[in-house]
Amino acid sequence: MKILPSLQIFTLCLLISGAGLLFIPSLEPDAFEYPKAMFFILTTAILSILNLIHWGLNNKKISIKKIPIPIKLIGFIFIAELLAFIFSQDHSISLTGAPYRLQGFIAELTIIISLLNTTYVFANTRPKKHLIFFTWLIIITIISSVISLLPYIIEIPFFNIWDFYNRAFGIFGNPNYLAVFLISSIPFFGLILNNKSRLIKIFSLAGLIITLSSLFLTGCRSAWIALIVSLLITGLIIAIQKKRYKLLLLAITTIFITICVFTFQQFQNTPSLSRLSLTKNNLGSLTTRLYLQKSGLQLFKEHPLIGSGQDTIAGRIEPYLPEYLKSNDVFYIDRTHNEFLDILIMQGLLGFIAYITFWIYLFIETIKSSIHSNNLTATLSTIAIISIHIYYTGNFTTISSNILLYTLASYLIIANLQANKETFC
Repeated sequence: MKILPSLQIFTLCLLISGAGLLFIPSLEPDAFEYPKAMFFILTTAILSILNLIHWGLNNKKISIKKIPIPIKLIGFIFIAELLAFIFSQDHSISLTGAPYRLQGFIAELTIIISLLNTTYVFANTRPKKHLIFFTWLIIITIISSVISLLPYIIEIPFFNIWDFYNRAFGIFGNPNYLAVFLISSIPFFGLILNNKSRLIKIFSLAGLIITLSSLFLTGCRSAWIALIVSLLITGLIIAIQKKRYKLLLLAITTIFITICVFTFQQFQNTPSLSRLSLTKNNLGSLTTRLYLQKSGLQLFKEHPLIGSGQDTIAGRIEPYLPEYLKSNDVFYIDRTHNEFLDILIMQGLLGFIAYITFWIYLFIETIKSSIHSNNLTATLSTIAIISIHIYYTGNFTTISSNILLYTLASYLIIANLQANKETFC
């Protein structure tokens, strides 16, 4: 069936559409991620069926010896997740996930199955079809950004920006959730460099301006830091490879001056600007995160090897929190604002080592393969992945960011194999 590869890529586009656009405002506030979780599971199931049909019709054979090392490392992540669930302090929460997050064992298992499926799709479709997926990602990003800006122009009760102190959040339900999705997809606007159509370049540039405006209005400092640092890291690697040191120095100087201008001014009358300046309130936010992470380290010591189970931070971190952070009728603490520390708490050292090993190995392999190939999409995927992980050092994961993160990982696995002229199915 020649239509199967198109259906597979179409399903991947559906997956990204759900990550970027699916939100039902009429649901209870603590369940706004529920539609995405259900859509993620359903889409992964459909993709699994399509891949099994493709595998059977084409008599595909998978060589155990040739299975990429990152895929084998995913097996260790699964084992760590399974152990965390089996020995969880709250099996009901650990299975489905806590309110607001819904990132329990079911979601983590779906992520692993999704990665295996997307890896198979990218391995068995042509690069032109890969480009369809990344082009669609850009379109979804622009649409999401436009929707997030609409409340600043017309009154939309469902997306009332005053709910988050005049911060944009659109159909993501939270400014930080929108921000991490945007920094994950912004690098792919770089694909316009290879497009010869002037009209498409103008459209993409306009879309990029809209997306950056939306990112700015989220007021998410973690996202801006992540995007800037990831671009600098990538620029450093490219500059060293191509010996463009003057251009890199100019970029670093420009960014440094921009940061200084925003940091040492008091933009009190503009919420999005004030969050980027050095004020007493912003320093208080940093202090709070440090308290959360200090408390998280204490909680980690309770179950250091295999963790306390998925999404089991809320309530259990209470004894270690300072008085002003104790849960009340207004809010409760269910994350430490550091995803790596969250992994340590929930999946223990085993889960943390498995996670870090997977991403470090994939990153090193990508750098090696980039020497032998000139794959712009792989470079942009690497920037996006670095952005997400830098963001995670000061914030937490979401269903949308996880979907995109592991989809990009599957693409890099195949891009690295192709750069080395290797296959596994």
